[in-house]
Amino acid sequence: MTDLRRGTHSNQDSSSDTEQRGSFKNTLKGKSAGINAATPDDWDLLRQKHPAIDIQENVFRPAHYLKEGGVECIDVMVQLYGSERVREWAEITAFKYQWRQGNKEGNSPEQDKMKSIWYTRFSMGDDPRND
Repeated sequence: MTDLRRGTHSNQDSSSDTEQRGSFKNTLKGKSAGINAATPDDWDLLRQKHPAIDIQENVFRPAHYLKEGGVECIDVMVQLYGSERVREWAEITAFKYQWRQGNKEGNSPEQDKMKSIWYTRFSMGDDPRND
């Protein structure tokens, strides 16, 4: 069986590797580094270049995750399970949204992409709610 995780976090910088994977381009350094290597500054620059990635209420502040008093589910998860476990979960959740992008009825491909970005940022310790 092929190990799909092989090379996921490698730091290879070959142009053929970049072309094959279509990986995230580190806009500040001008070289391919993969989406997980993007810094908060990279995300800020990306949001400036592409305003469509700005905050959308149904992605960044969904009411169905908010309880009375303003407590959000993800904050309670951090209290119960710790920030490291929740960041790992967020990274996995980001993958889920990439995987299903545009295939869930009622969710546009753009919405799934935005959710993937939200969870990727959260997994990196960059809480999008602070924008």
